[in-house]
Amino acid sequence: MSPDRKVTDKEIENGLDLVAELIDKYGDVYWPVYERLERELAERKSRRAKLKERLKRLKATSAGETAK
Repeated sequence: MSPDRKVTDKEIENGLDLVAELIDKYGDVYWPVYERLERELAERKSRRAKLKERLKRLKATSAGETAK
C-alpha cells in the first residue's frame, strides 16, 4: 500500500470482521488487533463529529453577525 493512501472506514470495518473470525477460530491472541481497529474507527467518527459540530457553530455565528 502506498504511504499516501488512506485507509477507509469500510476497510477498518472489514478488518474488524476478519479479526473477529480469527478470534473465534484461533483464540484471544488477536484481541489487541481487534481493539486497536475498534479504537481507530471510534476516534475517526469522534473527530468527524467534533469537526461537524464546530463548523455548524461557526456558520451559525457567522450568520448571526451578518444579520446585525
